[in-house]
Amino acid sequence: MEGYEITPVEKSKRTFTFLTLFAIWFGAGISIAEFWAGALLTPALSLGMAIFIIIIGHILGNAVMGLIALEGEETGLPTMVLSRAPLGIKGSILPSILNYLQLIGWTAIMLIVGANAMNGVSKAFGFESYALWVILLGFIVTGWTYIGPKNWEKVEKTAALLLLALSLWLTYVTLKRFPLSELLSKPGTGEIGVMLALDLVIAMPLSWAPLIADYSRFAKDKSSALWGTYLGYFISSSLFYFVGALTNMAIGKGDPIEIIAAYGVGIPAMLIIIFSTVTTTFLDVYSAAITYKNISPGADAKKQVLLVGFLGTLLALVFPMEQYESFLLLIGGAFVSLAAIMITDYFLVRKTYVPEELLDENGPFAGYNLKAIAIWGIGFAFYMGLAIEGLFGIHIPMLSELGFKLGSSIPTFILVSLLYYLFGR
Repeated sequence: MEGYEITPVEKSKRTFTFLTLFAIWFGAGISIAEFWAGALLTPALSLGMAIFIIIIGHILGNAVMGLIALEGEETGLPTMVLSRAPLGIKGSILPSILNYLQLIGWTAIMLIVGANAMNGVSKAFGFESYALWVILLGFIVTGWTYIGPKNWEKVEKTAALLLLALSLWLTYVTLKRFPLSELLSKPGTGEIGVMLALDLVIAMPLSWAPLIADYSRFAKDKSSALWGTYLGYFISSSLFYFVGALTNMAIGKGDPIEIIAAYGVGIPAMLIIIFSTVTTTFLDVYSAAITYKNISPGADAKKQVLLVGFLGTLLALVFPMEQYESFLLLIGGAFVSLAAIMITDYFLVRKTYVPEELLDENGPFAGYNLKAIAIWGIGFAFYMGLAIEGLFGIHIPMLSELGFKLGSSIPTFILVSLLYYLFGR
């Protein structure tokens, strides 16, 4: 099945251009989840500071995305297979299970947010049914994913154009309704520190880290892989973070559903909800299926697509949407460390991989690399120590102070990279 195996994609079958990858990641970044996350930044921060944090956070977070995209292009392998090099083939199963579960969770969350937004808009037409919208969006997402990578190019580019037009319209309406100069003059209320806010921004691109190479392995060349991934997500995610921060500063509501209902009633709002939900969530479903094949290479990935789509839809029908901020930071705790190990191993330690060795269960990467797994665990524990006061209000002397001043993502990435470079080889 073309595009559903974990073996290297042959050069002759790599058809994704810069525009294809740009469209995929542009669609991923136009998401109500980004809107929601952006709204968490204000009014705690002033709008000017929020904009600055959004830009810096995406510059840093997207750099990780771009480097993993290069790994995918150079090897033709998906991300979780690449993690076999530092962790070992059996060692890579643990992050793969975690990634598989978090992708089902992300599928559910995206369907929840999309269905709530559709419900909010459809009320204007005298109709509401949350369960129906969840099932409808779940069906569309699963079908979109099932058609496979070779069929995504045209639909993704078309969807990206529509989303660009709709997002520009959304930005225009927002700025027309709320004078930017007036909003920029409002001071922040200070509930969260600047570095914790930076973590909230970095967490979003880093949450994609375990998926990046799943798509860049289809890239025609390095430039397309790097810049298509980097710029596509940077532009759309930053824009939606900005609109979320802007509208929350203006009307004091962090709920994107209420905001969309306030000035987006009608067909354009429904289109942006459906397209943004689908173009973001299909990545979760497809990568969950590919990740599962790293756990069980003999599994049928297309059946996994159907299973993940079904489980995500089912979960969306019963899952509460609270603690979204905590969910983002918890994901960061696991995958900041993994991304640091993968990037350090590939670019500083080994400098090249032989794909066939990563697939050979009796080869040099068989089993576990206990040093790397221990460093991954240390990184996760360190991250949680820095973030736990912001997450759960638990104060840990020294670590909590350090986390407030420096955040969690950047110190963890630096610590894990240094530890792996020194001891993980």
